Amino acid sequence: MGKADDLLRGAVDMHFHGYPEISLDAPHRYRDEESAQLMMKAGMRGFVLKSHFWPTMAPVDALRSIVPGLEIFASITLNPCVGGFQPWVLEAAVKQGARVVFLPTWSARNDLQRNGVIHLLRKYLPSLEGFTENEGITLIDERGELVPEVRRLLSGIHAYDLALFTGHVSIRESLALAREAGRIGFQKLVLDHPDSRSVGAAFEEIVEFARLGGYVEICALGLMPLFQRIAPQDFKKIIRAVGAHRCILTSDSFFEWAPSGPEMLRMLIAALLEVGVREEEIILMNQVNPKRLLGIP
Repeated sequence: MGKADDLLRGAVDMHFHGYPEISLDAPHRYRDEESAQLMMKAGMRGFVLKSHFWPTMAPVDALRSIVPGLEIFASITLNPCVGGFQPWVLEAAVKQGARVVFLPTWSARNDLQRNGVIHLLRKYLPSLEGFTENEGITLIDERGELVPEVRRLLSGIHAYDLALFTGHVSIRESLALAREAGRIGFQKLVLDHPDSRSVGAAFEEIVEFARLGGYVEICALGLMPLFQRIAPQDFKKIIRAVGAHRCILTSDSFFEWAPSGPEMLRMLIAALLEVGVREEEIILMNQVNPKRLLGIP
């Protein structure tokens, strides 16, 4: 066991995809209960279960009884299949135990324009070929201002004290959201994997988002061999620019070809240590900040 293993203990992964995701034909290396057991073995504190399609409150409730020693948190992603931005969607999710909200992913106009995760989903769900960017969801109007339903949504998330991830909306939309979050005093906004194909934020835009009070996701999936979309040194540059107190470390565990979720996080931690990120910064990013976002001691 090395230093990265030690720093993985107590970690909370706030972005973990379970199985099934997309389709039963889209394989995952481990079943959810197996992944949870691996996290327990690694000494992690817990994780947030995410789905691009369905709320995860029911599987989380079942997992908690199977792996009682791990803290598992439910989420909802506001794609059209769950009802989008309607207030009762949020209310029902909260009353069933959701602690994290993700803004639209594959249904975001930005993802469709950038051919982000939608390109993967269409391999398994051919009917999505008919879902075009004209139907894609945007948070802003032609002036760049948040539309009223998004303002109401943000106000509701603030009132329920949930964490909000920006999903696959554009960085322009995320910055508009961050400005509104600052105006109303909401402090649990996270910029989803800004280095990803689905988002593609510039360094200066990431820094601006954090300056407005948001957190930045440092995502292990971007380092994996089939993606290699960012180098550890570039992650270090982001961490140095915005501060570790404004970052979280996640796996975004998803594919059969990737390592397990906890191993992805361990690899990310090890890579960051290798390029000079300090141990106390790792603890901030994988333990302290996730706990603050989830409202746990």
